[in-house]
Amino acid sequence: MKMRRKVKLLLIALSLCCSAAASAAITGDCVDCHTMHDSQDGSVIASGGPVGKLLTSDCVGCHSSTTSSTIVTVGSSRVPIVYNQAAPTKPLAGGNFHWVVENGDNHGHNVFGIVGQDSTLSMAPGGDPGFASLDNCAVCHAALEKGCESCHWPRHHATGDADGIAGQADGWYRFLGSAMDAADPTDTGTTAVGKPGVIGVEDADWEQNPSSIAHNVYKGATNYSDGDSYYPYENSIGSLCTGCHENFHNSMIVGPLGVWIRHPSDVVLPNSGEYADYTTYDPLAPVAKQTLDGSVPSTITHDSDVVTCLSCHRAHGSPYPDMLRWDYENECVSGGDAAACGCLVCHTAKDGI
Repeated sequence: MKMRRKVKLLLIALSLCCSAAASAAITGDCVDCHTMHDSQDGSVIASGGPVGKLLTSDCVGCHSSTTSSTIVTVGSSRVPIVYNQAAPTKPLAGGNFHWVVENGDNHGHNVFGIVGQDSTLSMAPGGDPGFASLDNCAVCHAALEKGCESCHWPRHHATGDADGIAGQADGWYRFLGSAMDAADPTDTGTTAVGKPGVIGVEDADWEQNPSSIAHNVYKGATNYSDGDSYYPYENSIGSLCTGCHENFHNSMIVGPLGVWIRHPSDVVLPNSGEYADYTTYDPLAPVAKQTLDGSVPSTITHDSDVVTCLSCHRAHGSPYPDMLRWDYENECVSGGDAAACGCLVCHTAKDGI
């Protein structure tokens, strides 16, 4: 088992009840998250030592648990858990870091504060080695050395997604600000090197129990396969991923006949052949929307909905190799079942039946 960095699993309330129906802005007592002097009744508050911004714990401490529960309630606050020491029974949309700790590097992102650096890869797969030398990029391109804030830029006191769409005023969708904001974490995404962050519609339970009518709605875009566009000026989830996994998002086809050399990402789902039979939204193989209106569609819009990284992978980690959403090695076989194999959700004619 990989050696892990010890963390204090403090269940401190961070009101992150973000959804289409709930405000993204934090609510509750200040003391739920902050301590004025790191001292109360003769005892320190933050057992690991003082934390910046007068917080009682860091990201890992607040969003970790020794149990298998992936949403915990502390007072009036609900806290999404992304790292469980015990195997999570209902992992949330991004998966869980439990499996990269327990099963090894290819089961999740190696985030500092949870697990050590990848023993095989020196940089993100599909990355560009030239980027690692750039100061503004090294925070992401050097094994996620900044921890959770390599991807997330928390702004828990944002105003709230009154229109159902989490955007800039809400600290971006799931606090996924532009990777280029690394130069200035206080940048709202409109100045200097700031590019727009990710927008989306957030499920009230972070997809603890997803269905065709209860799920996240991801923003998708299709302009990354030409090799010219890398950063999220269209607010898509795929454009954030391409900040580290650049080569997986461009030059996917070669030759005059357009032969695929990589599984496509940031492309529309065709309304022809086997793809036309994927009609009801399936959280096992989600697709993104190019336009958001705050609603949660239960059906697929062909020639418009976008295949993204998250159609196949979970961002934090999964029980399956390569962070896949399903058991590819055992379920994706001839005569397989789309309920267990996400490949068959889109490739409806490949089940051998």
